[in-house]
Parts: sequence; C-alpha cells; structure tokens
Amino acid sequence: MQLDEKIYQKYVEHAPELLDAVVSDGTTHIMKRDDVTDYCVKFSNGLCGIHQDKGTDFLGDACNFFPRITSTLGEHIIMTAALSCPEIARLALTEDNSFSHQGSEILRLPSSLKNYLPPELSADAALQIHQQFLQITQRKELSSANIMAQIFSVTQSLEHIEIANWAEASAFYLKNAAARLPTPEIVPDDPFNLLHALAGLVGATKPAIKRPKLDGIIADIATALDASIIHQASGTAMTTSDNSYRNWLKIEQAWQKNEADFEPILRRWITAQLAAALFPFGGFGESLTERASIIAIRLSTVKLALMVASNQKTTPLAEEETLNIIQTLARFLDHLADPSLSIKIYREAGWLREPRLRALLRDF
Repeated sequence: MQLDEKIYQKYVEHAPELLDAVVSDGTTHIMKRDDVTDYCVKFSNGLCGIHQDKGTDFLGDACNFFPRITSTLGEHIIMTAALSCPEIARLALTEDNSFSHQGSEILRLPSSLKNYLPPELSADAALQIHQQFLQITQRKELSSANIMAQIFSVTQSLEHIEIANWAEASAFYLKNAAARLPTPEIVPDDPFNLLHALAGLVGATKPAIKRPKLDGIIADIATALDASIIHQASGTAMTTSDNSYRNWLKIEQAWQKNEADFEPILRRWITAQLAAALFPFGGFGESLTERASIIAIRLSTVKLALMVASNQKTTPLAEEETLNIIQTLARFLDHLADPSLSIKIYREAGWLREPRLRALLRDF
C-alpha cells in the first residue's frame, strides 16, 4: 500500500520507529510486504498494528480509506467500496440497492483525487451517464451475461460518438442494446483459455508470493478440467488431456441447473465493478473497449470458478463459499497495477471482439 508524503513526514517527525516498515526512494513510499504472507508487515492477527497503536491519524490514505474508493466527477465527490474486502463483498453482493447514491459528509478525503470528468461534459451530465450504466444492472429480467454483453455493445457505439453527446447517446444505446447484439461466436477452447489467462496473470505477478486461496481456486479449476498449469521463466504453459473437454461439458450441464441461483450475486458483481471504476469514465484499461472487456472477462472468470466449485458439491454451494471465491479473485484482479498484460492476453484470445466476448460470457 502506498504511503502519502504527508503521513510519511509524520512518521519522520513523530514516529520514526515506523520507518522500518516503509520502503522509500525519496519520492515514493510503500509499506513493506511480508514475503511469506503477502500482507503488510504491520498486519498481525487480523489487525493493523499502526491503527492499533497510533490510531487512524497515522494511517496513509491507501490504508485509511481501504476498502473505500474515492474519485470525482467535477464537483461531485463519489465514494464506493471494493469487493477485495470480505465484508464489502458480503454486503454488496447479498443486498439489493447496495450502490444507490446517497449524500453524506466526511471529515477526511484522500490527499490526491483523480477527476474523471471529461471537459466536454458537465458534472451532472457525467454522473447521469454513470448512473444509466448502473441502472441496467438492476434489471432482474436480464441475466448477468446479457447485461454485460449489452454494456459492452453500448461502449462499442459510444467510442464512435463525440463525448459531448454521450448523455443522450448512452440512454438511447442502452435502451436499444438488446436488439444490436451480434450472434455469439462460440469457441470450445474458451474455458481452458480463461484458466490459462488467469494463471498467466498470477504467474507474471510476483510468482514467489504465496497466495493459498487464489492458488487453490486455480488448482480446483485445473483439476476439474483435467488440465496442468506450468509456470516457467518464459511464461505460463497449460496442457489438457483427452478428458478435458468431456469434463467441461459435464460442468456446463450441471451449471445449467443451478445458474439461476447465482444470478442475483452476479448482477450485483457487475454493479460493483461499474461503481468502483466510475464507468465509463474510469476503470482498468485505456479505452472504453478495454475497460468494458476487462470487466466482462473477469465476470467470465468468476463464473468459471463458481461453475467448478458448485460442480464439486453434492449440495448447493453455500453463500459464504460463493462470496469467498469472488473476494479471493477480487483481491488479486482488483489490485493489478497495469492493464497492458491483461489486454495483450485477452486480445490474443480474441475476446475484444464483440461476438467472441458474448460467447465467452455465455450469453446464448
């Protein structure tokens, strides 16, 4: 977690003993990670040692505000929260209207806030566009896959429209998106490519760090698909067997019986992603296409993990188990710093094309 300059200087002047927990090059300050647990070195027995000993005044912005996410659209300051926090995942994914906007006052704001307002739009117009995307996720007659396919389709259209016209255009395109969806282009290898993509991102991101929960999810998927993941210096390789596709078909057939039970959580998951990204103005990726595709592919990854987990059970997957899988994936995916590798992998798989992405989402 980053430590802002103001709090770093507070350590220098009032708590020099805390400097041992910080890596600094003079301009950037980062809290040290434990090489074994991947947690901050000040994390102990479920608590932050700095918070426990010194209080919130000695927490950097990143720690003080986690899991809250704060950003601005002009004069609108918007705060939401991340699914990488287990309690936020529980609240956001199990309760309706978790992301409805409510006015509030707050005594402290992050020292650095990014303003996502395009110069072509007023703050009210931009907030209206953001809320239009949130509203489509509330349509319970639509599946999560169809909602995400429609959102991706709308972003494809918006990229060809001047930003000044987005307010009217987004409302029109969202209203008519269902009729504009292309025929899904199904590729049988996609479940295996999803596994390979996730394992590749993990392998490229500090592979020596132990992530037992995340590693367990990947191992469960690989076992269920009768696939092998091999991390090498040159990259991550995957092999399948003659049984792999048959195994996938069994998982897919079993999922069709239980899919409806997961839909409320998956719809709320999309809402959480859009809210966290202040979509379509922010998010992981440089363009609308990249931002929407990354959310869609992450949804497909979450769904694959849930399909495998539910197939392993003789009884319905407990809500706690579902939330644990989603939060574990969020803890890794939501903290990736650079979208370039994700986009490279996803583009090579063909998933940035609308027909392929719709098939990956299983919107058919």
